[in-house]
Amino acid sequence: MTQLETTTSGSVDLIQPFQVEGPGLRGRMVRIGPSLKKALTPHDYPAIVAELLGQTVATALILASSLKYDGIFTLQTSSDGPIGTLMADVTSEGAFRCYARYDADKVSAATDENPVASLPHYLGAGHMTFTVDQGPDTERYQGVTELTGASMVDCAHTYFRQSEQLQTAMVILADANTAMAGAVMIQQLPEQKNLMDEDDEDENWRRAVALMSSVKQEELLDAGLKPSELLFRLFHEEGVRLFDPQSIRNECRCSYKKVEQTLKSFPRADIEEMQEQGVVSVTCEFCKTDYNFDHAALDALYSAQDNEGDA
Repeated sequence: MTQLETTTSGSVDLIQPFQVEGPGLRGRMVRIGPSLKKALTPHDYPAIVAELLGQTVATALILASSLKYDGIFTLQTSSDGPIGTLMADVTSEGAFRCYARYDADKVSAATDENPVASLPHYLGAGHMTFTVDQGPDTERYQGVTELTGASMVDCAHTYFRQSEQLQTAMVILADANTAMAGAVMIQQLPEQKNLMDEDDEDENWRRAVALMSSVKQEELLDAGLKPSELLFRLFHEEGVRLFDPQSIRNECRCSYKKVEQTLKSFPRADIEEMQEQGVVSVTCEFCKTDYNFDHAALDALYSAQDNEGDA
């Protein structure tokens, strides 16, 4: 019997928790659209970079949603390929931001060779880092895994095999043309483990993974298809229960004051070497906001610093 509780009024920019009743699995579904478009638009990324960054954001969101933390979850790749960095961070309140660093000429050449979003082709060799930062008075958690396999899913699976005792499977998809990304993740419930015969447990898991993997890109990234409808399509034979969704938004945490603090950590002479036409300009990598400091602003900044030192 299928038990379905629909609590969400939206179908995009959300994390939808759910439970597959029959085999005893917990899950998350992520779908982002307008928030991802807002994050990508200022950068004018090549399509392949936007697609892989969309996958990175969806991965960060779905991994963060499976953790209990109060702070910032960060996912970052560092590699030697045409795309050197993919980075997304997520606050415990559901605000994310992201950026990519890449060599435009190398990305263009790689796209001519192979337009498919393959990690080895575009990222090359490197690693993926997962960080949970809950503030200055807490211990920072960090996990690192090699960039293995062909996709973001392969890297995420490697991470879970290294760090989790629970079986985990994921689907991660993105479309640069529509600025949409999504993910579905299922995990074995801790309290369900060892409650059934091992062969039955394995069979139930394989079946659930097959059902989840049957999701099509046009379904997962369809803003008109409610999460309840999609999850019912995938798991109705097993029974699926939905819980309260969490909304997602794109929101940068940069500010004029934070840039001031960064500048003050360097000698004024070093900062003045950055001047162009008498102005020091600092651009946020995430949202592309420009923060400009002319001579008067630098005078005020370093005068205040001197006064603080004399106090």
